[in-house]
Amino acid sequence: MKYSLAENAASSLHIALEHFKAFYYNSDEIPMSILDENIKISLSFLENAIELLLKTILVVDDETSIYVEPNCKTIKKAMKKRPKQITLSDILIKDSNVKTITYTDALKQYNTKFCNSDKVYNILTRLGETRNKITHLGIEILEYDEILIIFFNVFDVIYNYLYPQLIKLDSIGDYFISDDFLVTTVHGSKFLFDENFVYNNIVDFFDELLGDCRDYFCAMRVKNPNTKIVDFIELFKIAISDKKFNALCDIYKINVDFSSCEVEDNSYIIDFEFNNGKTDFIISRYLPYYNATAFFDEGGNIAFIVLHSKEEIYIYSEPVSYPETDEPEADEQWVDDMKKGYCEKMNLSKRNILKAFEKFFVRLQSL
Repeated sequence: MKYSLAENAASSLHIALEHFKAFYYNSDEIPMSILDENIKISLSFLENAIELLLKTILVVDDETSIYVEPNCKTIKKAMKKRPKQITLSDILIKDSNVKTITYTDALKQYNTKFCNSDKVYNILTRLGETRNKITHLGIEILEYDEILIIFFNVFDVIYNYLYPQLIKLDSIGDYFISDDFLVTTVHGSKFLFDENFVYNNIVDFFDELLGDCRDYFCAMRVKNPNTKIVDFIELFKIAISDKKFNALCDIYKINVDFSSCEVEDNSYIIDFEFNNGKTDFIISRYLPYYNATAFFDEGGNIAFIVLHSKEEIYIYSEPVSYPETDEPEADEQWVDDMKKGYCEKMNLSKRNILKAFEKFFVRLQSL
């Protein structure tokens, strides 16, 4: 058996995804012991895949960067004698005395050289810590949604942060961009969908999970009281039922329709219509890493953002966009936006939810 560094990474990711699908799509049908086993295998191989993917990216930039002693005699000798078409890692794979850097060091190097993101660093650090507990000690995570969020966030990192480097790799790049009727996988060409209509390819699988399935993840998080999402839901219901909200609608001559909202799942589509016939809407999107809900207008600009764990609300007075689900997020964009004067931070309360709507009404009238 022989895998290149990149092939080994792709293989581990494939195993992680197959076991993730095995429990994610069947969590209500399989015994708990099988579900737990699939989670364990998937987490373990996902951490291994991330380590190998990071090292695969790093060696393209500097092929000695993944070794503990990059200037040792063995490595210098291998670099002098190797044929041009052979990678340094392919030669050194036979030498058990040459040690590669740890998962943590690979993560630090990648983050420094390529993205400098606290979000990426924290997500992948948590993955490593969770994998170590499962492998060496044991783990108790009381809520299923906490497991799902670990996976969701890591898949986000792979697709939206590692992706630009991965697609350039000749050996595995096709795995991350193939989305035709027949797609490229680690086990050869396969049909786009398997027999259960689950995507066989990485790009469409991540697209669906990070986009269309986001509401499902949010609904799962609502059930966990530690997220405090339910606290916001109750405040929201109180705010829109208050006579002050109706007074705002009268002042700004606007009709508001909440019939498309699924408030109990923290999912909102709010329709607005002015007396002159002009319309707009607000739609929500859950941001899993930040445990936040962002509210956007018809043009994709932020109306307000609720940080559930911190019990804060950022209310926007200027039109500012936010990355789509297939784009990397800037670390805590709202903090920079506040510094630029685009929004203001307030404690989460009924009064400030009403203020968020009033700011939005003012913005609508100015358009």
